[in-house]
This record gives sequence, structure tokens and C-alpha cells, in this order.
Amino acid sequence: MVREIIVLTPIYVSLFWSFVFLTNRFSINKARYWLGIFMLVVSVLYSCHAGFFMGYANFYLKVDSLYLVTGLSVFPLYYIYVRILTCDIDFHWSYLIHFIPAILLAVILVFLSIEATSEARQIYYSEVLIRNKWPDGHALIIQSMAFIFYASRAIFGVQVIGYLVAGYRLAKKYDHRIADFYSNLEGRQLIWVKLLTVSFLLTSIASSAVNIIGRGLFMTNDLILAVPSALFSTLFFIIGLQGNKQDYTIRSLVEDEDKDQFVVTEPPDSRHDELKVGLINLLETRQVYLGSELRITELCRELNTNRTYLSNLINNEFKLSFNDLINLYRVKHAASLIEDKKADGLSLNDIAGDSGFGSLSSFNRAFKKVKGVTPGQYRNEVKISRGKVES
Repeated sequence: MVREIIVLTPIYVSLFWSFVFLTNRFSINKARYWLGIFMLVVSVLYSCHAGFFMGYANFYLKVDSLYLVTGLSVFPLYYIYVRILTCDIDFHWSYLIHFIPAILLAVILVFLSIEATSEARQIYYSEVLIRNKWPDGHALIIQSMAFIFYASRAIFGVQVIGYLVAGYRLAKKYDHRIADFYSNLEGRQLIWVKLLTVSFLLTSIASSAVNIIGRGLFMTNDLILAVPSALFSTLFFIIGLQGNKQDYTIRSLVEDEDKDQFVVTEPPDSRHDELKVGLINLLETRQVYLGSELRITELCRELNTNRTYLSNLINNEFKLSFNDLINLYRVKHAASLIEDKKADGLSLNDIAGDSGFGSLSSFNRAFKKVKGVTPGQYRNEVKISRGKVES
């Protein structure tokens, strides 16, 4: 009973999320729909996985090629999901290229399995899959099946590093892009993708190491088997949970960029100093940062300049993104409110709103990033300083 719970948990988790995502309308959120496909493939993979670790040898030998094709499709699917979140507005037929190794090896394995005798398949199962040994001295067809198995493991290892690192870079690039457009990043950032990708990478490397040792180690020890099962179940649940909350994608950003498009062809060098003075005036005199949904395009209209020009000016002159620059002024404003005795009756939530922050959580993060302490800690420090002065 314990082993059944261990091997079936990842299936329940992934099937739940696949149902949630695939029953949504496709046009609403393509990234979420693709995540549903990812979860469905994961559930098939772990169903084959369950058959193996529950000792159903004949069942597993029938689905071995299915296990191979799903196993080599998981990371390409996850990478494509990240692409749809961060840089691809529409699906591309080129996505199919990522599945060529999985399909090719699975087709070869199907052919070999059909040609192999029942005895040959049992030797392959016990020697290669259980003991993780090369079948020296056995028939060529058994060695061919072993070659496909080890080739799939090698490709899987390359996928773990390649796709996850590429996905991490895409998420990082996307976060930089939105930070140069919006002053409020709440609900738009993909920090969770980067964190999960790192977790996925570490967990998968551990899984690959286990495959090198041999899956036979897990056949008799439920405790050892429970560790990767719990890790991947938790990981898939968090991916599903965060994916379900992620309504904002690259499509949303492009729509906002097109809607707010403001084109000026004037060379940037000719107005560099004028733009800098104008920008500082907007921030320090007109306090435009107090608008919680301020976008860089609003400043472009005020300054009669191009978004690229203004973004480059902010990046080069202030060494900050647009979001960080606006938050710097918001934090200064919030600090002045905290230091003002007249504002002692204001809650931190009130101060956050009055300073232009969209939420208390974003206020806390930005304040600590600039001041090194939270707003609450800063307020306590101010009160202590006042007490010393008054005494």
C-alpha cells in the first residue's frame, strides 16, 4: 500500500492540473493550455514509471517506448511553455523539432521490441533496466535495445541542462523587459519560473545520477523511492499552482506596447541633456511616480521622445531599469512620510498607496532593496531616534 501511494502521487498531481488547464478555453491563455499538455505528458510518464516500480514487468515492457518518448518530451514541453510565457506570441511548427530525438528513439525501440523474443525482452528488463548493466554476451537485438536505453539517458542529461538553462535565461530577459516598461510589476514578473527552474534543474540532476546508479536500488526500498516521488510531486504541484495564477504573458506585454506606441525618429544624442533634465523634472517636481500604473510610454509623451531613447537614457545615466528608478523615488517619498510626525497615524498600507506602490508586498520589497530594512523596521528606527532627541 505504501509503495502504491509513493508511485501514484505524481500521477494524481499532474492529472489534476492537466484537467484544470485543458478544460479552459484555448484562446484565453495559450501558455496555460500548453502547461496542461505538459502535465498530461507527465501523468503518462509517471503511469509507466509506476508500472515499473510496482514490479509489473510485462506491462512495463509493453509501454517502455511510451516511457521513453514521454521522458524525452518533458523538458522540451517545459521549455516551450516558458517560451510562450516570455517571447512567443503564437505557436510555431518549429516546436516539433524538439521532439525528434524522443520520437526517433521510441520508434526504433518499438521495432526492436517487436523483433525481440520474449526471453530477450526479459533479459533486457532484468539486466539493463533493473541492474543497469550492459548485456555482454547476449544477442545483438538485446544490445541494440540497451544502446537505445543508454542513448535516451544521455539525451535526457543534455536536455536537463540545455532546456532549463535556456528557460531560465528567457525568464530573466523577460523580467528585464517588463522592468523597462512598467512601474508596477505585480502579477507580471516570472521570478517563480526562475526559482522553479533552478529547483527543477537540481532535482533532475539528482534523478539523472540515480539513473546512472541504476533503478534497481529503488525496487526494494520504499524510503529511497519516496524521496524523488515527493520532490517531483511537490515541484509539479507548485508549477501548476503558479501557472494557474500567471495570467500575464508576453502577449499581454506586446499588446500594451502596441497600444502605447509612441514613435519619434529624432537622433537621441541631439536631446540627451534636455531629456535628462525633463525626466528629473517629471520625477522631482511633478512627482509622476505617484501613479501606481505609470508606464514609460507616459513619460515619452511628456518628453516627446521614443521609448527606446528614454529607456537607454535611464539604463545608462542612472544604471537602473525604469521600474527601479520609479521605485527609488517612491521609496524616498515613503521614507519622508514615515519620518514626518504628522503621518504617524498612517498605516504602512496607506503609506504604500500614497507613495505610488500597487501593493504592500511590492512596497516592502522595494523599500528593503533601497534602504536595507523593511518599512516597519525603518519606522521603528525613526521612533527610537525621535525618543533620543526628545530626551
